[in-house]
Amino acid sequence: MVALLVILAITFMVAIDYFIIKKKRNAEVNPAFASPEIFNKNSMLAPEGYYFSKGHTWAKLGTNNEFLTGIDDFVIKSLGKISIESFTNVGTKVKKGDVIMEGKFDSKKIMFRSPVEGIIKKVNNALVGKIINNPYEGDWYVNIEPVNAEDSKKELLQGNEAIEWMKNEFKKLKEFLNYYPYKPKLAGVTMYDGGNVMKGAVSHLDEIGLRDFEEMFLML
Repeated sequence: MVALLVILAITFMVAIDYFIIKKKRNAEVNPAFASPEIFNKNSMLAPEGYYFSKGHTWAKLGTNNEFLTGIDDFVIKSLGKISIESFTNVGTKVKKGDVIMEGKFDSKKIMFRSPVEGIIKKVNNALVGKIINNPYEGDWYVNIEPVNAEDSKKELLQGNEAIEWMKNEFKKLKEFLNYYPYKPKLAGVTMYDGGNVMKGAVSHLDEIGLRDFEEMFLML
């Protein structure tokens, strides 16, 4: 009888250990228990050879003295899982600040504007509907023949100047998210320990907030 009780006790303890370990493993893989991805002012990227507009679109000089253009790292981190919905038509003459593509995330739409003045020569339709993971490597968006390439470059930011500007933009974003008056879903998107912001924080804004973000950060 005593031996049976001992066996039952051991079996019971083993079962408890099994369920505790299983629960811990589930917590490790369950997104609800995972820490959110974050970014801060020191994680901004501005690769060599890229020129940046204050509307967070970049230009990189390619062949035939034309600019390849795209969306910068700051916007990708701020918006989260964004894809390109449509492009402005090939052959369209655009001024700096004119809309050249429309993005989509969480069923919301947002406009991106040309960093230079010129004519749209090509668009990368292969990107339509795809989530943008890397804003620079391999993903050009719109090919623009500028009115004057050298003058266009002088009006844009690059290198350390671009990085310092992005750091200031990060600070402005943090203040915008902290003090935005309509923020039912914004709890916890900014983290004061180390000055971090949750990736995709802007996706928590309502439609009014998104338009305010667009006006404050993407207009030229």
